[in-house]
Amino acid sequence: MRRPAIALLCLAALLSCAAPGQAPTPGDGPAPSDGPPRSDPTEGATWGTYQADVTAVRLTDDPRSLVLTVALLADAEGCSRNPRITYFVEENNRIFANVVQDSRLSGVVGACPTTTPGEVRLTAPGPIAGRLVVLNQEPWKRDGAEYRRCDPTFGCDPMPADHCDPAWISIAVRGMDVSRHSVGSPEGCDGTWLVMTVPFDPVPCGAEPRPGCESTVTVRRYFLRWAGERGWATIAGSTEAGCGRVRTVEPAFPTKLCADLPEP
Repeated sequence: MRRPAIALLCLAALLSCAAPGQAPTPGDGPAPSDGPPRSDPTEGATWGTYQADVTAVRLTDDPRSLVLTVALLADAEGCSRNPRITYFVEENNRIFANVVQDSRLSGVVGACPTTTPGEVRLTAPGPIAGRLVVLNQEPWKRDGAEYRRCDPTFGCDPMPADHCDPAWISIAVRGMDVSRHSVGSPEGCDGTWLVMTVPFDPVPCGAEPRPGCESTVTVRRYFLRWAGERGWATIAGSTEAGCGRVRTVEPAFPTKLCADLPEP
């Protein structure tokens, strides 16, 4: 007796009750969705000007010109266009210039994952004549038919062959956790091993001592080993007389360089 009642209810609902196993009629329900629509990350991106890194500089037949190899953003239309020189200035026997490129996608993450070589010509009003060329704030110096990028630490000139030269000492001190005003005073150096004293801050009260400031300078002795292209590497530090604890850290350190040294 219950089956006719169920049938009447289905008819009253305009056949909204589907029979078991019956597939829904196409178009009866909402269309399936894979989620919210995805936006194009490059949509609305506009062209802007960005630095183009210089990777090589070479001479040309024109004494007024150099050809610069630059790294251009690549892998998609809109990554790079119009590489060029901007801000050209001659000053103090140097040439200063910025090298740039236009890009619409530089700010879009992953849009330009690689670079491709390009060329830009730099032309001066007169002969360049081996002058130092500073490109994007990086100095380049002539070396034969090409220019080489100057080292950010050692500069543009070759470092002295003598490892005990003050230039190498100065670079070693710059790598220490001391004041930028600190200067190293070598006490012993044989080209492989170095011992020197370095004040933590030679002007703790400032160039003009402040009222009430006690100008006590803390001095420490440092022991270093020559590390090849990296220059001097610190082995140990000490505030004691003689070799301190350096022989514990490095038994090969020669005692003749430090045995008779007074307390720093």
